[in-house]
Amino acid sequence: MEPELLNEGLKIIEQASCILEGISDRPGVTPLQFYAALDSEGITGADHRAALLQAATTIELSLESLTADTHPTIH
Repeated sequence: MEPELLNEGLKIIEQASCILEGISDRPGVTPLQFYAALDSEGITGADHRAALLQAATTIELSLESLTADTHPTIH
């Protein structure tokens, strides 16, 4: 895998994570909440928004798969 592509993917994941943390410190952020956060941050590019939503969805699904009893976490 190309290092530049990997670095870009990591930046998208980090940005999505920061946006999620700005919305809530618990899993369960809805797509509408996430899009509202993108709007408030002035992120308008369709491709960038789609990449961020995909990363945020993956983060949310990962967090929801962990139970609070076995893996307490906040993002």
